[in-house]
Amino acid sequence: MKFVLAVPAVFGLLAAAAAPPPVSQCSTGTPKCCKNVGAASSGPISALLKPLNVVLDDPTAIVGLDCTPLTLVGGGKGADCVQQPVCCKDVKSNGVVNIGCTPISL
Repeated sequence: MKFVLAVPAVFGLLAAAAAPPPVSQCSTGTPKCCKNVGAASSGPISALLKPLNVVLDDPTAIVGLDCTPLTLVGGGKGADCVQQPVCCKDVKSNGVVNIGCTPISL
């Protein structure tokens, strides 16, 4: 009987642990809204990095492309981002390429 009650609690903890951090926990800079987010080695992202002469040591680094700062709405109670909200460690090519990105929740 106790096992039945523990199972939903365990799944709830797993879901909470897998959730991305909220936008307020973006310690690496301004939260961004990116049109494309993925590994640097993925086909479409890699194809866009080459002409910009962006070379990464880690091909698995998460990269955000065509990013803009998040637009806060409702007096700071939320953010408007139609694409993928992320926090990124490094910005190249005037914000076109953002490196070391982590998805965040709004």
